[in-house]
Amino acid sequence: MDLRALRYFQAVVEFGSYSRAAESLRISQPAVSRQVAHLEAELGRPLFMRSGHGVTPTEAGRLLFERSQAILRQVENVTSEIQGADTDLAGTLTLAVPPGAGHFLMPELVRRFRADCPGAFLKVVAGYSGYIHEWLIRGRVDVACLHGALPQRGFEVIPLVDEEVFLVGQPNAAPFSRGYAQARDLSELPLILPGRPNSSRRLLDETLSTLGITPFVSMEIDDTSMVRSLLKQGLGYSLLSQGAFVEYVARGELSAVPFRPGAYWPLAMMLSTTRQRSPLVDLLIATIRATVGDLVHSGEWPGLFPAS
Repeated sequence: MDLRALRYFQAVVEFGSYSRAAESLRISQPAVSRQVAHLEAELGRPLFMRSGHGVTPTEAGRLLFERSQAILRQVENVTSEIQGADTDLAGTLTLAVPPGAGHFLMPELVRRFRADCPGAFLKVVAGYSGYIHEWLIRGRVDVACLHGALPQRGFEVIPLVDEEVFLVGQPNAAPFSRGYAQARDLSELPLILPGRPNSSRRLLDETLSTLGITPFVSMEIDDTSMVRSLLKQGLGYSLLSQGAFVEYVARGELSAVPFRPGAYWPLAMMLSTTRQRSPLVDLLIATIRATVGDLVHSGEWPGLFPAS
């Protein structure tokens, strides 16, 4: 299977269009079409379905996309390591992080990592923890930061910080008048939450279940930006860590109150113990731990150090 064809195929999946993929690759559209056609002939399966709005991958296309991402990442790493053979700190790494945590972590982490590894390339992907866990299992990321990580054979979990959770909604909404929220409020307020596969939802359901409380879930949305848009329109409430809303509260677009007693989502690093770990991965892990520790200790990242 030709690596160039796989790269062209991935571009078509990502852009949903042969023409846009060709433009991003700076080659002609017929060249992209030929390479994808060669893949389809080799596999004996169509990889795309065409519509008036572009193309979408078939089931075979989705499977190839998932598997080829890990293959191409490994090839990129090998190439970078050989080209940078004079140093162990070369290569490409993919880090996954929830957007709220990334608000506090990424600026300082990028500064430190660039200073220590100027020859390395760091790719960052963001999403809910349920998706991040799946990306890690499928080998699409090297290091994952996620909420509510559970022990799992073949993976190491490194606790980082317990992030405080807030009730968030439209400014000056009635539930915010007393300055704090309680768990029982969640049975009465229309909540906009991620679906159950996601860790934050699992943590909430587990906590409320022990209290005998059933949350009033009016809508499930697996996208933080969409959730914020609905909150600003007064269409419900949500539970978010501070990094996901602090800028919007500062601009007066949202309000947020803590829970009494306090509620927290544990953030941890998770990585495979079955894949060979390069010195570059070890350095990224150490840099993440040091960065989180310094930000929490200084108060720049509100949260608690996990109990040892």
